[in-house]
Amino acid sequence: MRAFDLSDKGVYTQTKNWKAADWIHVENPSADDVEDLITIFGIPKDYIMDSLDEYEIPRQEKVKSGAGDNVNLLIVLFPQLRSVEEKYTEYHTYPLSIITINGTLITVCKETPSFLTRIMKNESFKNEPATSQHHIILYILWELTKSFVHHLRAIDGIIEDLQMQITSATRNEYFYKLIALHKSLVYFETSINKNHPLITESIHESVLDDDMQSQELLHDIIDISNQAEVMVTESSKMIDQLSEVFSSVIANNLNNIMKVLTSITIVLTIPTIMAGFWGMNVDLPFENHPWAFGITSLITVVICFFTVYWLKKKDYF
Repeated sequence: MRAFDLSDKGVYTQTKNWKAADWIHVENPSADDVEDLITIFGIPKDYIMDSLDEYEIPRQEKVKSGAGDNVNLLIVLFPQLRSVEEKYTEYHTYPLSIITINGTLITVCKETPSFLTRIMKNESFKNEPATSQHHIILYILWELTKSFVHHLRAIDGIIEDLQMQITSATRNEYFYKLIALHKSLVYFETSINKNHPLITESIHESVLDDDMQSQELLHDIIDISNQAEVMVTESSKMIDQLSEVFSSVIANNLNNIMKVLTSITIVLTIPTIMAGFWGMNVDLPFENHPWAFGITSLITVVICFFTVYWLKKKDYF
């Protein structure tokens, strides 16, 4: 559990007095952490535990605590790199609970994403500092949405690398890479499509007309969310088309390999046939000639040469 105070200049400062902090972040909460949050703030237990369920869907809820305070919950999904194996890059999405009660912001997740760490270290890419709890939430949502775009660009780079390797594709590992990317895009598409309307609706309800900073942040979030939607759609189409092309290229490359191997087998069969004929215990040409072996070998080489020439002319090599 980490707690931060927000100064008037928008600087986050870590504090040990988490009960009076402006922002409390809990990573993979223990039973004691859950009990403390429920006891001190009156937060429903499922508001905390749902963030640990990787299959949780984005949603927004509002309840009254035992003391009569409003407890607002916003669950959104954020992307995280997860590699099944060293050479197969795969992404997953995980829930992040954003809870507000009595001027206190509480975020809960199983594993802290890098964009939250940047905000805690005052390294957010936005120029204007956060000056209120609502601004912190907007910064979190902006960084979260931007992280989708960042990972989608990385996926596009992997797709370009696969396109460069497509001409020599003969192994199944390319399909494994495509499967991992396709799974990642399915998670991304679901998360972005669920996050976008929920974030827009929840922010519109709380953004004041005279709060220009919030209005600008909201506009940026909507823009980058639309960009993420377009990017994930385009990437999904590219993956689908690339899968079909890979199947055709691999099948064609394997056919070419089999064609070459078959041609080599035909050529290598000629010396075997010649040796078989001249190894028979019957009268044969040149059998009494002192250069019988040389003549037979020369005939074999000539036949092999013309066979190779004919196969090459027919594009079998």
